Amino acid sequence: MKKQLSKIALGVALLTAVTGFSQGDKIQPCNTYAAMEYYWKTTPGAKEKFDAAQADLQEKYLQAEKAKASGTNKTAAVQYTVPVVFHVLHKGGPENITDAQCISALNQMNSDYGRMNADTNTIFAPFKSLYINSDIKFMLAHKDPSGNCTSGIEHIYNLKTDWDQTGANSASYYSGICWDPTKYLNIIIVKQIIPTGTVTGGGTIVGYTHLPGQYAAGDLRDAIVYNNGFLSGTNARSLSHEAGHWFSLAHTFGNTNNPGVVCGSSAGGDGVSDTPDTKGNFSTCPASSTNTNYICTSPNPGNPNNYYQNVENIMDYSSCPKNFTSGQTTKMRTALASPTAGRSNIISAGNHIATDVDGLGNCTPIANFLPFLNSNISYSVCSGGSLVMKDFSYNAVITGYAWAADNGAVIAASTASTTSISFPNQGITTITLTVSNAQGSNVKVIQVMVLNGTAVITGNYMESFETPNVTPPNWSVGNPDAAVTWAQNTLSARNGVGSFYIDGSTDQFGQVDYLYMPVMDVVNNPNNIFTFSYAYARKTSAYMDKLVLQGSLDCGANWKDVVNLNAASMAANSGGVDPNPFIPGASQWVDVDVTQYPYWSDYMNTPSASFRFVFTEDPLNGNGNNIFLDAVNFTSPNGLNELTKIYKLNIFPNPSNGEVTIKFNLNDAATVGVNVVDVLGRDVLPATSANYGGGDQSIAINKNSTLSKGIYFVNLNINGTKLSKKLVIN
Repeated sequence: MKKQLSKIALGVALLTAVTGFSQGDKIQPCNTYAAMEYYWKTTPGAKEKFDAAQADLQEKYLQAEKAKASGTNKTAAVQYTVPVVFHVLHKGGPENITDAQCISALNQMNSDYGRMNADTNTIFAPFKSLYINSDIKFMLAHKDPSGNCTSGIEHIYNLKTDWDQTGANSASYYSGICWDPTKYLNIIIVKQIIPTGTVTGGGTIVGYTHLPGQYAAGDLRDAIVYNNGFLSGTNARSLSHEAGHWFSLAHTFGNTNNPGVVCGSSAGGDGVSDTPDTKGNFSTCPASSTNTNYICTSPNPGNPNNYYQNVENIMDYSSCPKNFTSGQTTKMRTALASPTAGRSNIISAGNHIATDVDGLGNCTPIANFLPFLNSNISYSVCSGGSLVMKDFSYNAVITGYAWAADNGAVIAASTASTTSISFPNQGITTITLTVSNAQGSNVKVIQVMVLNGTAVITGNYMESFETPNVTPPNWSVGNPDAAVTWAQNTLSARNGVGSFYIDGSTDQFGQVDYLYMPVMDVVNNPNNIFTFSYAYARKTSAYMDKLVLQGSLDCGANWKDVVNLNAASMAANSGGVDPNPFIPGASQWVDVDVTQYPYWSDYMNTPSASFRFVFTEDPLNGNGNNIFLDAVNFTSPNGLNELTKIYKLNIFPNPSNGEVTIKFNLNDAATVGVNVVDVLGRDVLPATSANYGGGDQSIAINKNSTLSKGIYFVNLNINGTKLSKKLVIN
């Protein structure tokens, strides 16, 4: 039974509150129970397992309270040290908070749990004596799961800084972010939390977590997610609140996110003996002892007296959180000593050695930077233009910066943390940042596509990605998160044997990847048709991936959607729903005519249009299925078959068991390249390139019968126009 404090016996004035939340009723201090209830709703049997784990923890807590009351446990409390790691997620903006802000919040947590706050003397008298030093200490880890030196604060470029609570119902949503939760308290710092369901009071969610027993030990979801706007000063007591949940505490008003319950009702219980039944206070803090917001009137006829709530309890929603109670401390320490969710391992001596909480954290920095064009991240720029390279390195104090670039790029300040780089020459430019200190150095490399006002595609152009493991000339890949991205493959093709694809099974939530094309002269080819082919399957019907073709008229300073293909339409026209890794058959390739889309007209009058393919993985359901791209053509309406006829391309004899003749016709002199590949896209004969005059031409291949039995593809490149013919050797 909870301790109820008589209003009459406690004629003590309440002191002025310390404001904990700056946005009044426009914030939701905690969304823990909404997250937990959504998991129970979507996972059969989860609620029963959680209830069993909580019942076990409650029984152990009651035994500890009994031992404390009887005086049988006279041993001084052992300090429980919790290794902590902050994962700061950002998109290159102000949401990338400083290490100092994280450390300040950690200090506030230690003050809250160690009863070291300056406002302790202002706690309402009946509860002041119940607030004790918990002997729970939070310390930054200084070794990561691989044993590498860490500052305990990661700064990760990740679109999930806009954290989706629904997507986070899946363990894979945390992949690449969290460390083993049986060894570390993971605190994920985000820009915002997008809620599951509605938000009580509307507005901003401060944080949420899961009580022990919600998940099996080691599940990556066993973490705290926290809004970066609530780390300063006493606002960080909301982080202490979430840690309280992680240590098994309920809200003082019960297992709900909705304060204002009936006093003394079953909904108002938290299972702790010395926290009074409470209705809960939503971001308010009454200043008077006679204020009814401090008073509960029990609905129990056998105990009708009024009594005071512990409004200042850190596990309430009030705006003046100041204390835990002795019983809450016992319950938290009981949870930490329990094997439930691996909590007892986290405080073990062996784990403290493994995580090096007592270490100095003198680490080598980890290099990272992002290229900005104006205020937008950009991996492309017009020749003659410039990008600002902003440093986002972390893990240590950096004493040295060294920037380098090829392709004639000019660096404004090669030893500054942030610098401007100008790009005079077209093509792919590699940018390197080396960061260093006394412990060592680390390197980050990116590639920037420098576009030119002079078009590369000036006439008929066909790209079928035939060269194995190579990005075609004047194409480039933008891979902001350095994860899986666009790559050449020979799994399937619309034409020839090669295509480009993204392995969706390893693509993370909301991941965005870019494939940049060469600049195209549209105005001087008014009759040409711009086409491409794709193949795609959804892993389940819930996936919302998308493929977008974007265009730019200013070398990538601004991009606009030209073709926007959503998952439902792509899957319906191609591979449907397929839980297995998708490899398309010939009938599952879909041809897209870009010139039939309304926004194509924006580019019809330009001699230098830039285009890029953008694939975005579903932000809620990562690790989806494969997307394939092939046959990117800018040709006359005749198309590939007609081009073959125009050039009178023929291969004979076919099939053959010896020498083969390639015959074609040129209207004008041209440079002609020839290569022969097998079905895996591997070159099987030496590639050749030569200049030919107009008229009929012939080239002999396989003169020495070097090709073994099988199927091959003969590829011709005639002044940039690519043609392909199948060849059978028997």
